[in-house]
Formats: sequence, structure tokens, C-alpha cells
Amino acid sequence: RFRRLARAYEKLPQTLAGLHYVAFAMLMLPHLPDVIGMVQNML
Repeated sequence: RFRRLARAYEKLPQTLAGLHYVAFAMLMLPHLPDVIGMVQNML
């Protein structure tokens, strides 16, 4: 899904870093309910 990140098409390193953050967020969003449930169990 994120093959674009494997190649440095972007000229600015800040743009490439931003794309990495977006990819990480997209990968982690499905796990958000699990994390919320764990935090609620700790309280």
C-alpha cells in the first residue's frame, strides 16, 4: 500500500517525513479501539 515511501520522489525531506506519519496513522487507526479499551481497563 505504501510503496511510494520506498522511493524518494519528493524533493523536500519534510514532505517525505510527513508521508511517513500519514502511513503510520493509517496503519494504526484500526487498533485504536483496542488501545482505548486497555486504557479504560487501567483506570
